[in-house]
Amino acid sequence: MADKTLVFILGDQLSRSISSLRGMKKADTVVLMAEVQDEATSVRHHQKKIAFLFSAMRHFAHELEKAGWAVDYVKLDARGNSGSFAGEAKRAVKRHRVQCVRVTEPSEYRILKDVEGWSDTLGCNVQIVTDDRFIATHAEFGSWASGRKQLRMEYFYRDMRKKTG
Repeated sequence: MADKTLVFILGDQLSRSISSLRGMKKADTVVLMAEVQDEATSVRHHQKKIAFLFSAMRHFAHELEKAGWAVDYVKLDARGNSGSFAGEAKRAVKRHRVQCVRVTEPSEYRILKDVEGWSDTLGCNVQIVTDDRFIATHAEFGSWASGRKQLRMEYFYRDMRKKTG
């Protein structure tokens, strides 16, 4: 049996072309999606927005299942839900006996810092894959910002418009 990989997809990464899924084989991949209390309450949101997000996640999970992916979907009210991404990743690693967790780089700095510590927490390899859904890379922005006294996004956007035509 091939080594299994757990691909963790976050609520703002609902795309079948997300980098963490790219190149993965359905036969040895489990996709994890989780509704967690930490994220539902970390920033104050309207209840309808949270309901919409969870609905979109559930529809995407169903779409992946129809396409043949093994999906482990943890609902907010699921028995044993730990309430955090790290907790749900840990439970899924144990449940599926995976050797590796793969996740597209989170767009939120707070979540990225959490994910960067998962290797120790989960006791397995964690691959953070670059999120390539953006026109500019972190390095491009860093290079543009280097040495500037003020960071006006208007000027950065002008450079990006030149880059992309």
